[in-house]
Amino acid sequence: MMLNPQILTSTLRFKMSLVLMCSLLYIPIYSKSIYTLNMNQTADSNSLKVAAAKRDITPDAEVFNWVTGKPYTGVLDPIFARVLVLSDEGQKAVIVHWEIVDAGESATAKIREKIAAALNIPEDHIVVNAAHNHSAPWAPVYGEDNHRGKELDPWWATRYMPRQNEEKHYKKWMQTLMDETLAAAIEANGKLSAATIHIGRYDASQYMRNRRPRPVKWGIESSDLPSGFNYKHQDWDPNVLSGDRTFGPLDRTLTVISFRNEEGENISSIFHMSCHAVSIYPFTDDISGDWSGSVTAKLNEELGGENMFLQGTAGDINPWKRGPEAVQEMATGLTENISKAYAYSAQLKPGPLQVNHKIVGLPLTDYGKEKTGLDILPSEVQAITIGSLAIVTLPGEPMTGLGMAIREVSPFPHTIVLGYSNGNGGHYCGMPGEKEYGGYEIGEKTSLGSDNAGLFLVRSAIELLNEIPTKK
Repeated sequence: MMLNPQILTSTLRFKMSLVLMCSLLYIPIYSKSIYTLNMNQTADSNSLKVAAAKRDITPDAEVFNWVTGKPYTGVLDPIFARVLVLSDEGQKAVIVHWEIVDAGESATAKIREKIAAALNIPEDHIVVNAAHNHSAPWAPVYGEDNHRGKELDPWWATRYMPRQNEEKHYKKWMQTLMDETLAAAIEANGKLSAATIHIGRYDASQYMRNRRPRPVKWGIESSDLPSGFNYKHQDWDPNVLSGDRTFGPLDRTLTVISFRNEEGENISSIFHMSCHAVSIYPFTDDISGDWSGSVTAKLNEELGGENMFLQGTAGDINPWKRGPEAVQEMATGLTENISKAYAYSAQLKPGPLQVNHKIVGLPLTDYGKEKTGLDILPSEVQAITIGSLAIVTLPGEPMTGLGMAIREVSPFPHTIVLGYSNGNGGHYCGMPGEKEYGGYEIGEKTSLGSDNAGLFLVRSAIELLNEIPTKK
């Protein structure tokens, strides 16, 4: 099997930069971690129980579209809250996935409080991940504390309209989001059953592209690339770059983690990759679950069970092409890919369910300090591990390099890194040096963290994983 030279080059670069930069980086202010493990369970026992459930969280189309500042034009397809509950000898963890734009700090805190009380578990045993679906609302702010200093709604939610908390349709949806997510968690918790874990992978690079090609700094006389050569151009080809650009990093991995019952049947499968949910956006102003919602629906038909997408570090990764046809092509193609990975997966050895999390203070730009009123921004990194599997979360919109860097040095051989989880963090965040490339992702409003903020997240995640015992 031939290695992708682009991935290999990026991996080596990350490995070398991590060794140097992590040794130079001081421990961030506000850094603390909480680690929990059921000491009564041995790593060789298999007492894992799993269940999943979903609830419809589609708002009324009269809710304002944050992209246009006007009501949505309709509902193309529904959006869901999906919940997976993991239980192991009294230890329990919950993974929530919302098919909306983000999982802001306020909404995360609110749903954690509700689920923790209902299931009698610690709040920090709950992961909240968002699809970063642009054809759905943003996570609400409950009350007047967004856990981000003086910043309330993120900048993009109020670009074209005032705050919506008192608008009757949005206010109703704020309650629906909480009620239906909690209902899904309670349902899943009530039907836990014994499960084994299986993992498989597929190369999904054909469906995604790094939207931040690197500019060549000198030696270019001219370029034949047409102006506006992007997904709307009639000759658009995502595989083409002129000589004045080089490709940015791309994580080609589609990971499939399946939980199966004693008969070998699928209870729930997680599929994870890093790719913006913007295939249907901006081709319609309807509410939609975009490509990830369509894939999940098809996967439920194909594999059975209640399945779930978990968004990765997709800050700089878009679908390879966009529009209604692209949604259908991704739904069909990725369902086939996931089904093949499922069919040829490996069963993992049992191991204890363990949870660890850390609050890290992200250094901010001058604008970030002004926007939040804070010198540093408290942000959460979290990890759930079962045997050799680790699920790591990062806040905000981490670029793909962060996930690749963490996975490269993780002590857990099966590590997936989620973005858009447990808060908005510094919004877009990349490895050191990303800001020099310019572009939308490092704009004053879009990236509140300093150039090395991403390294704080990487280092914190690595420290977090190394604190958890492993047994080979």
